[in-house]
Formats: sequence, structure tokens, C-alpha cells
Amino acid sequence: MALLVIKQLVIMALIALGGFIFAKSFGVSDKEQKFLSKLLLYFINPFLIVNSFNIPFDSSKLKQLLFVIVISALAVLLMIVFSFCVYSSSSPDKKRFSCLEKVALVFTNCGFVGIPLICGVLGEEGVFFLMGYLIIFNIGIWTYGYYQVSGSISVKKIFTNPNIIAIFIGLILFCSPVKLPEMIATPIKMIGDLNTAASMILIGILFADFKLHSEDRKTVLNRVTLFTIYRLVVCSIINLIFLFFVHKIFAGMPQIKMMIYTVLICSMCPAATSVPSLTCVFDKDTSYASLIVSVTSLLCMISLPVFVALAELFIK
Repeated sequence: MALLVIKQLVIMALIALGGFIFAKSFGVSDKEQKFLSKLLLYFINPFLIVNSFNIPFDSSKLKQLLFVIVISALAVLLMIVFSFCVYSSSSPDKKRFSCLEKVALVFTNCGFVGIPLICGVLGEEGVFFLMGYLIIFNIGIWTYGYYQVSGSISVKKIFTNPNIIAIFIGLILFCSPVKLPEMIATPIKMIGDLNTAASMILIGILFADFKLHSEDRKTVLNRVTLFTIYRLVVCSIINLIFLFFVHKIFAGMPQIKMMIYTVLICSMCPAATSVPSLTCVFDKDTSYASLIVSVTSLLCMISLPVFVALAELFIK
């Protein structure tokens, strides 16, 4: 499992490196960065969500999916509470960092790292349970995350957001006895499959544009170090303890171990690539957002296998 985690993160780093080299060689304007961010957030991601639900209906699976949604929501809520405990500064200078850190602390890269990792370890059934976590992720990133980055919230924008609409369409599709014909399902899958490459290319492009002013260097390095400890160590410990008790309480439930490990792996992934995308769209500090994603992605090669091995000692 540790080798699988390392393999996926190396792949992610290589794709990001390609984006970095491209941006350094040809130059990418702010306008082009925003275009790629919007393409990823509002077009590619929704197709990935719909494709994940295009599977045969099973009533027992629906109940298990609902259970995963509940424990995923509780896990995310714990992270939101923790984020407010450690990032409560109202100083304008520090707030430009803390608003991004609050989002990146809560939401993980459960798509690129989570999907291939869970598929390799738990199989297709594990990937289905992961959709429960992705539902909470998408609702959360477009409510709490949107508010933290933009400074405002709009009910209309939430319910007209393509990602939220895709979740409802996906659930209806899953519960329906009729599945999409191949002619429609194939292009949906092809577009959704672009998510991995597009996300990491964007990270590489944003990182290529990173500029650290001398007066900010010490502050940024200190904040990145502290954030990485919070995201990869403290959050992992909190989620491990929470899911240990969930496992104890619902020990007799079918597939409980698989559901617990699915949520646990998702919660221990590095900071979400959606954070730099949001900061790019709303003219926030994209270079800092891409830096914390890059650092946590790199160090996740160590932390994730360690904490999964630790979980195996307690959750059996």
C-alpha cells in the first residue's frame, strides 16, 4: 500500500512538473490561468461526478453510501472546527493566508490521490464508497470553501453550481433502473478522466508563477511548516480517533471496515487541488495556495502510509 501511495504521488508530481516547465518555457497569463481553473471547476469536475454514479442500483449499497456520507460530513465538520481553533486571526495581513489555510486544512485531494489509491487497495467497491466522501467534499468546498475564499455566499450560486447539479443528477442516475447509453456515457467518462491531468497541470502552472518577496519569506515558510504539520499529522490523528470510535460503535455493520478505511484515506490526503483553482478564480494568493498543496503532496508520501499502518493496529 505504501508503494501505491508513493507511485500515485510521483505521477502527480511529474504531471505538475510538466505544467511548471510549460509555464516557464512559454509563459501563462493570469487570464489563461483563470480559464483553466474555470474549465476544471465548472466543466471537467461535474462530468467526473456524474460518471462515478453511472452504476447499477443496489438498495443495500445506497444505505451504505448514506452512512459514508454521514461519517464523512462529521469528519469534515471536525476539521472545520479545528481550522477555526488554529486560524482565528483577524489581522488583514495574516488573513490573506488564513482564509486559504482554513479551506486547505479541511478539504483534501481525495480525487486524484484517493481514487487510484482506494481502487488499488479496496477495489471498485471502495471507489463507490468514496463517492460519499466526494459528495460532502463538493458541497463543502462550494459552501464553506467558497465563503472563505470569496468572502460572501450566495444560495443561488450554490444550487446553480455545476458540481452541485452534477451530484443531484448522479444520485438520480444511480437510483434509476435506466443507465446511460454508451454513446452518452463514453464522452462523459472521457471528460471526467481529464480531471487528474488538468488539476496537476494547473498546480504546475501556478507554482511556476510563485514569487516570494524577501519580506514575506520567513513568514511564508513558518506558516507552510505549521500548516503541513496540522494537515498531515494533527488532522490525521483527529480523524483516526474519530473513525476508531465509529468502527467500535458500528462493528456489526456489513462492510464497515471498508467504509471506515475509505473515509480515513480520503481524510489523510494532501490539501485539495481545488484550493489553488478557487484562489485563481477569486484573485487570491494563488502562489501560496499552490505551495501548500505542493508541499503537503510531497510529504504525504511519508505521512499517509505511516498513518494507514497505524490505523491497521487499531481498526481490525
